[in-house]
Amino acid sequence: MDIKQLRAFLAIADTGSITRASETLHLVQPALSRQLRMLEEELGTTLFERTARGMDLTDAGARLIDRARRALREIDGARTDILAANPGAVRGPVELGLLTSHSELVAAPLVAALRASHPDLLLRIFTGYSDRLREWLESGDVGLAMLTDYKQSSQLDMQPLFAEQLCLVGGPALEDHGCEPIGLQRLVSLPLILPTFYRGLRLILDHASEAQGVKLNVVAETNDTRVQKELVRLNLGYAVLPISIVAPEMAGGQVRFTPIAGEELQRRTGIAVSMMRRNSLAVRAVANELNKLTRALIREGRWVGATWLGED
Repeated sequence: MDIKQLRAFLAIADTGSITRASETLHLVQPALSRQLRMLEEELGTTLFERTARGMDLTDAGARLIDRARRALREIDGARTDILAANPGAVRGPVELGLLTSHSELVAAPLVAALRASHPDLLLRIFTGYSDRLREWLESGDVGLAMLTDYKQSSQLDMQPLFAEQLCLVGGPALEDHGCEPIGLQRLVSLPLILPTFYRGLRLILDHASEAQGVKLNVVAETNDTRVQKELVRLNLGYAVLPISIVAPEMAGGQVRFTPIAGEELQRRTGIAVSMMRRNSLAVRAVANELNKLTRALIREGRWVGATWLGED
């Protein structure tokens, strides 16, 4: 069992098709099929069943998939640890993708930490929405990114970091809904200012409201969180946001918040690194530093409303 075989297995499992997996890995189909066949022969069992829908995992394949992801992560981590013992090995540029709201919390302390630990590393920070960050990551425009509401993929190594409960946020002149968690049904009659369609937070809300049969009263949409917060501050409607995004406004008495109950109304964030290329030691060094930084911010209470999900 080797790395190529595991990558082939994961690509087929994630795409459900040898054709799409070969395109993802930039391999011809016979080579990909050979890798799968060699893995199945070594394990003495079939890992996929061919159906009208495509390639479905067998029971053996389902048992292997999480271990395969973990194995690739461990191999990459071992390489990082070994190379890190070489002074000056961590050098060069690293492109990091961050949500704008996350950058306000982590950019400055991350740059400071990396300057202290890896002075020859140049960090380049790009901000955008989660879907755009994923596009940049998959195209190679950034080496790693903090993604929200991510899904496991054969192309990306996803490591969970934290979850944030969403809250109803309103200006001081709007009705105060208290500090106890409220259900999504309470939002039906309220004027809401939400992100535009297909954005991370909007997708969470739309999926939850559809599942509960709730129709939200959207009075304005924007693709800019700063505009959203300003409209809320002026009492033009309510927003649904993680507490961390409005922590400064809360401290200044400009807005009030009420938690919204439900695990489905959480925003989950993780670090994503491409598994389709051999990542530099510098990329892994940034990922490790980012992991340590976010964990410290949460444990010290400076990332308000976040719950740590990563490894200790």
